[in-house]
Amino acid sequence: MKKITKTMLAATLLTTLCIPNGLQAQGTLADYKPMAISERSDYGYTYPAEWEKQKSVWLAWSGMKEPNKVSIQIIAALHKNVRVDLVVKDEAAKQEALSWMKAYSVDASKVQFHIYEGANIFIRDPGPLFLKTTDGKPLIADFNWNNYGVDTTRAAYSLSRGGVDKVMAKKLGMKTISSGYVAEGGGLEVNGEGVLLTFKDTALQRNPGKTLAQIEAEYLRMYGQKKIVWLERSPLQDRRSPDNKPLIDNYFGGGANGHIDEVARFINPNTVLVASYPKSSLNGHPLGKADYSVYEEAAETLRNATDANGKPFTVIQVENPDLALFWEKSTVPGNDDYYEQFGIKAGETVYQVPAVSYMNFLISNQVVLIPKYWREGLPQHVKNLDDQFKKLMQNNFPGYKIVQIDPLAVNFWGGGIHCITQQMPAY
Repeated sequence: MKKITKTMLAATLLTTLCIPNGLQAQGTLADYKPMAISERSDYGYTYPAEWEKQKSVWLAWSGMKEPNKVSIQIIAALHKNVRVDLVVKDEAAKQEALSWMKAYSVDASKVQFHIYEGANIFIRDPGPLFLKTTDGKPLIADFNWNNYGVDTTRAAYSLSRGGVDKVMAKKLGMKTISSGYVAEGGGLEVNGEGVLLTFKDTALQRNPGKTLAQIEAEYLRMYGQKKIVWLERSPLQDRRSPDNKPLIDNYFGGGANGHIDEVARFINPNTVLVASYPKSSLNGHPLGKADYSVYEEAAETLRNATDANGKPFTVIQVENPDLALFWEKSTVPGNDDYYEQFGIKAGETVYQVPAVSYMNFLISNQVVLIPKYWREGLPQHVKNLDDQFKKLMQNNFPGYKIVQIDPLAVNFWGGGIHCITQQMPAY
C-alpha cells in the first residue's frame, strides 16, 4: 500500500468522490467560429457579477476539522453582511456546525440550514448556480454533471435524487434552466456585462463529442451572456486524475481540472486579474516552469481580448507564492508498487501539491474574502505578496472590508475560498 500523510489521505478521500481525470482535449476546434454578438439572443436573464448585491452566500459543511476551520472563518466574516445558507448532511452535522459557530461568535440566526445527504464542501460546482431575470426574479442554471468529466455514477452529490441544484431549487421554489452540457460553477467567470471567461481544454474535456462552437452557444444560453473569451489551457497545478497519476515527474495534485477561479477573475466589468509566477520560476521546479507559460499565455490572451462592446480589458497580473513552500514531501519506500507504476523508484522524493492561488477569492456585500499564505517560518516575500494583494483589492473595493483567510487546508483538497462558496443575488 502507498504510505500517505494525513493531508494526502484527506485529499485522496475527496478525490475518490469527485476529482476528475487528467485533461485530454476531445472534440475539435476545426469548425469553431464564434457567433457574432448581434446574432445572440437577449435571454431575459443573466448570471450576475459577484460584486452585485447578494441575498446570501451558500456553503456546505465538510465535517472534517481542517477544512472546517476555513469554512467557519468564511461564515464568521460574512454573516453580519449577508445571510449564510449552509448545507449539512444530517442533524448531527448541523449540531457540529452550530458548535463551531458558537466558538467563533457567529450569530446562528443569520445562518439558514439545509439538510442534504450529499453535502459536499465544493458547493459552487454542482450548484445551485443562481441566475436573475431582467425583472428581478430568480432562476437556477442546472448544468449536467459528469464528475468533472469522469462519469455520472459517483454518489458524492446523491445523483439518484437529482443533484443538489435540483433539490435546492425545489426547496426554494425556484425554476431551473436545464442543459445536457457539462460545466461547473468554478469553471465559469463573468464580468457582469455579457462576457463569460473559461478554458477551452476544460470545456472540451467535460463535453466529449461536442464542438467548441456548440459548447459556446450552450454556455452563453445557460448563463445569459453575449460573448465568451476562451483561454487555451489550464495550469498543471489544477489538474488531477482519479488514479492519482503525477501531474509531471514526481509531483501529484488534486485540483478541479481546469477551473477559471484558480487563474483569472474579474473585479469589475473591464478589469481582470490573472495569476502569475515570477520569471525566475523558469529556473525552478517543473511545475513552476510549466505553469509560468500557462499564466503568461492567459494574460496575453486577455490583453488581446475585448468585452461585449469591443473595449479592451485592463489586465493585472498577481504573483502567486512558490508552490515549493507549501507542498508535502515524502520518500518512496522500498517495494512500493503504487509509485513504481509511474517509474518512480524507492528512495526518490514525491510531492503532494496544493491548489495555491490568490485568484480563489470571494466578493460579497461590503466584504471581500481573500487568501493569505504567510505563516511563521516562511520567507518575508510571501508576506509581502499577501500584503500587496490585500492592498490591490482594497484599492479596487474602497469601503469594503478585506478579510484574509488561510485556505491551505482546502487547497490540499483541490480548491479554495471561492470553490467552497456560492453567492445568491438579491432578488
